[in-house]
Amino acid sequence: MRRLFYVISLSIFTLLGTNLAHATSIVSTSPTAGSILSVSPSAVSIKVNGDLVEGANSIEVTNPSGIRVDDGSIQVQGSVLLVGIKPLVTSGTYTVSYTLMVIDQESSSGTFTFIYNAPGEVTLATPQPSMSEEPLSTNNPNRITDLFVVGLMVFAFIVLVFLSRYAKQTFKTPSKPKTQRKNPSTSKKFLK
Repeated sequence: MRRLFYVISLSIFTLLGTNLAHATSIVSTSPTAGSILSVSPSAVSIKVNGDLVEGANSIEVTNPSGIRVDDGSIQVQGSVLLVGIKPLVTSGTYTVSYTLMVIDQESSSGTFTFIYNAPGEVTLATPQPSMSEEPLSTNNPNRITDLFVVGLMVFAFIVLVFLSRYAKQTFKTPSKPKTQRKNPSTSKKFLK
């Protein structure tokens, strides 16, 4: 039974390993997938794990509105697929869609994105002081916590005062002398 399990496991791993070895995988992209750029790139490139087939690959770059911004000049340089890009002017998420065909491997399709912040459109919000702010806001969670802690300290001080007065009373009163209790006995004492 164990041998059968090992044979089946080995067969499955062999089949999976064969398919994975022939799958096209991306080594790197430029710009990097998920990156944030402040300078418009002049091209988008994808490097894969093998040599690409000439004329069987495609790559498109679209802006946030879905309009193509690549110039359509696809080039294959060994394992690198490259397309030129028109100068980017709007900020947002740009999508790169591709289909890759590597020699002796299955084709691969997919997308990745990068974010471009146009220099003229980038504005940083600066905080402006408001004249209508109350000097002591009760909605501030830190202020409420501060008041709670101060209240606890006042309560602890009051408890301390009462405990010290109780201790003074307890320890200042003289202790009562112990008197021996006379047990009335039922027997009569003899007098000599």
